[in-house]
Amino acid sequence: MASSHLPPGNSPYGNSPHGNSAYTTKRRYPRIRVDRPVFAILNWEDTPVTTVPGRCRVLGEGGLGASMTQQFRLGEVVYLEISSGMRVYAAVRSQSGFQHGFEFVLLRDAQRESLRRLCNAEI
Repeated sequence: MASSHLPPGNSPYGNSPHGNSAYTTKRRYPRIRVDRPVFAILNWEDTPVTTVPGRCRVLGEGGLGASMTQQFRLGEVVYLEISSGMRVYAAVRSQSGFQHGFEFVLLRDAQRESLRRLCNAEI
């Protein structure tokens, strides 16, 4: 699937609660449509490591949108494997059924640069 930028102001959230105007927000990073595997790695004390597969549908330097095979709670922090060898922490910022919006958190400079290169490669 060829990747593409989402149109500016294109929001899955519909209209603003403050009238009929479309809800828009300025994002720090552009979002790119992709179709690639992603894995959430859950590693809690006293429990076996669990890997939850999913499909990344939207990618940006600040986060990603994915369909996951398990539901996560808002605010939950997971370890995401975005590509072979690239793992980052991400917080669940939106969730509707099995669709999740993740914001990358606690990024190191090297991880941020790797994400930038990955996003540029997808364009």
